[in-house]
Amino acid sequence: MKLSDIGKEREQQALQELFNVEFAKVIENIMDKRTYPEDKRKIQINIIMVPQNERAKLRIAYDIKTTLAPIMGGETGMDIIITNTGKYETRPSISTSRIPGQVDYRDVLPDSDGVYPEEE
Repeated sequence: MKLSDIGKEREQQALQELFNVEFAKVIENIMDKRTYPEDKRKIQINIIMVPQNERAKLRIAYDIKTTLAPIMGGETGMDIIITNTGKYETRPSISTSRIPGQVDYRDVLPDSDGVYPEEE
């Protein structure tokens, strides 16, 4: 018996095809720069054989489970701003240290009347 024979009945994907799908997910996860490169990935295949009462027949049940490396965590600073309508908005925080020539979003915010200030 070959693993590719398991699951072929009733036009289901064979176990080999399911493995190929999960293997592609593992490769994609390894190549994702947002994951930890050293983390191990795992494809687990369970094959359960259930003999029938007369022992002349056998049912084979199977499942496949993949464990991928998680996306690396991080943090983003957010400013909470109250708008003119009294609602709160969040915006990414901008560093207060400025590089000469760097544009800060606060430099292009409209005045309270909604008009962008003219450059001086």
